[in-house]
Amino acid sequence: MDGREVREYVTLPQPPDETTLAALLDVPGEARLSLERGQDAAGRSRVVIAVAHPDPEVVARTRQNLLRACLARGVRAFVV
Repeated sequence: MDGREVREYVTLPQPPDETTLAALLDVPGEARLSLERGQDAAGRSRVVIAVAHPDPEVVARTRQNLLRACLARGVRAFVV
């Protein structure tokens, strides 16, 4: 590890309600989660959750926790 932050992005193509988003941002893991809202190329709303940490294994574990939480809540998600 060289101290640089590793990032992965989980896109939610159909943004969930605020309560669900708050729960997703509170999944277990040591990586930092941050939320970005925007639109895709077709103008549809998208939410992207960035998973960041210097250790790629921590990023991977937190990403998996996030994907499991999405699945449990019926939220479509994919990693980009």
